[in-house]
Amino acid sequence: MYNSTINYIISVLKIMNISHLNPQQQHVIRSVDGPLLVLAGAGSGKTTVITHRIAWMLHHRIRPENILAVTFTNKAAKEMKERISKLTSSKIRRKLNVGTFHAFGCKILRFNIQHLGYSQKFGIADEGDQIGLIKQVAQDMDLGNQAHEISFLRSGISNAKNHLQSPEEVRDSSDLTWFKTLAVVYDRYQNMLQSMDLVDFDDLLYLPIRLWHDNEQILEKHRQQFQYILVDEYQDTNRVQAEMINLLAGIHLNICVVGDDDQSIYGWRGAEIKNILNFPDRFPGTQITKLEQNYRSTNTILNAANAVIKLNKDRHSKSLWSDAGRGESVKIITADNETHETKIVTDLLKNSRFETKNSYENMAILYRSNFQSRLFEISLRKAQIPYRLIGSRSFYERREIRDALAYLKIIHRGKDDLSLLRILNVPARGIGDKTVDKMKLYREQTGKHFLNFIDSPDFLNLLNESTQEKVKNFTTKYRYAVDQFNQNVNLADNIKKYFGNIGYLDGLKTIYKNTDDYESRFENVMELINSAVLLSQSSEGNISLQEFLESYSLAEDPARTEKDDKKENHGVTLMTIHAAKGTEFPVVIVVGLEQNLFPHERSLADQQIEEERRLFYVALTRAKTHLYLTRARSRVKYNTKSHTYPSQFISELPEDSIEFSTLNELFKPAEADDVDSILAQMRERFA
Repeated sequence: MYNSTINYIISVLKIMNISHLNPQQQHVIRSVDGPLLVLAGAGSGKTTVITHRIAWMLHHRIRPENILAVTFTNKAAKEMKERISKLTSSKIRRKLNVGTFHAFGCKILRFNIQHLGYSQKFGIADEGDQIGLIKQVAQDMDLGNQAHEISFLRSGISNAKNHLQSPEEVRDSSDLTWFKTLAVVYDRYQNMLQSMDLVDFDDLLYLPIRLWHDNEQILEKHRQQFQYILVDEYQDTNRVQAEMINLLAGIHLNICVVGDDDQSIYGWRGAEIKNILNFPDRFPGTQITKLEQNYRSTNTILNAANAVIKLNKDRHSKSLWSDAGRGESVKIITADNETHETKIVTDLLKNSRFETKNSYENMAILYRSNFQSRLFEISLRKAQIPYRLIGSRSFYERREIRDALAYLKIIHRGKDDLSLLRILNVPARGIGDKTVDKMKLYREQTGKHFLNFIDSPDFLNLLNESTQEKVKNFTTKYRYAVDQFNQNVNLADNIKKYFGNIGYLDGLKTIYKNTDDYESRFENVMELINSAVLLSQSSEGNISLQEFLESYSLAEDPARTEKDDKKENHGVTLMTIHAAKGTEFPVVIVVGLEQNLFPHERSLADQQIEEERRLFYVALTRAKTHLYLTRARSRVKYNTKSHTYPSQFISELPEDSIEFSTLNELFKPAEADDVDSILAQMRERFA
């Protein structure tokens, strides 16, 4: 009893001790009644505020079971729980409802789903289950079952659920045949799920809302239970998540949402920035508190970020500031081409290690698109600088690159049976497992490699007529490509024509499930082709396919083992800016600041420049003390060298926060007149 009392007193003292927090943070912690919108700028300590707010509520006799805190990832939920545990007792913590949106939805369904015709022992269908069911529906309706057709249907159903649309609402939403067909598939798919007592991942959000709409008493019960609601990263909510919170807030209106509209960068994933922009309209009487004091960056970096993001029209006004002092200017460095850019960055990392007294683990290279990592990986390996790749596989380990290299390996070595098996039906061309089994049996009987007999009359006679035509079509294109590689010395041209003729480039659309995924994979394959151009340039002449494949084999670093991958890597961090959200580094290098690369050409075409600008803002605010921006005057794209224009974002930076530098003058300030002149020219271009 004595020990428990002492522990309680200690926990209370921890909760009450918020004097070290700034006035705005303290206000958020104490304001537990009514709707509250917390605009938490980058690096403003929002996680500390959220956890202290929950602890404050508990101390003021709000029952833990009446508090609901939701976020987006298991990692974020775990961190929130761990921080709360340091401020409260374990007994109280266990009663708290802290988790992801999907975990909360699952909990609601587990105790109430019988009202929707399921049992409480329902299962959750995984991706394979979903694809299998949609395939079955498509076959029953004679729609075909190609991978891209199934993926389009699956995406359509998911999109409908995330927009709270029933099959009937999908049918009535458009006169296009596609929507009529989708509505029927959606309805049959949902009925099949229910007949097997299954829900899919989207149902974990969609069905609770259906439940509440159909059963007012259940909704009221949950409103009475969850009287205090807190939502983290509110700018990332989509329509169904926002509706879930709106319904639950009910008449109590004790809802606090925390987020930063300036860091809303997931519109392509369904997030709707209007949820945070319109929150005060949705909940009249909303208090708005801005957390503008930044605990991460110098004021020079923050001034640059503030100047850029203020150009966005759709935002809540805020301006970050810091007690960290002015700090170093933002350095802008121009390279001749992408190879020169990687050399500059590599040398910059070495220089920064001595100039800034930071170790490599305190440095990061950020880029707009995954394909940009390839050259930096090569350069860092050559320079023996340790690095870790975050948010994606190494360029060489990506599926589309391994597939592309397998296509090239069978050109170089017709005996490479493993590579042939990898790509024989990639993309799907109707050469299935039964054909492969016959190939393997024939190889055992004859001792020949696949490409020595696959189109021979003896083997073809073992196949049905339809499969014979598909095999002959593949081998005809393959043998034509072999001739082209033997005759034409331009390797990059050969690769691009080969990938196009054999159907690999167009096939990427059918292999990968959505537009963004396909475009990213396509960019990676184009970067592989570009690398042939760059390798020829560095060799001062045309290179052979063998030399090209050897360069990749050596770059893959076969000495690195799976065990090594699991070790903590204290090296430079490479990641996309999307993956960088929530991170911070003393030294940050943002590369590829060129128009159509960053901002991305697709965003310019879709008039989504404001989200691209928010992405740039996120990149800038990852840096604590040293920030570098690089660009290349020319870049090889789609096998062609093209001159580039500086990113319009450079022209949006304030003159008093930046310096234009060359490699040799990296730590030497540029003349003020030069800065003014360069920015004036750029602003005239983008006016």
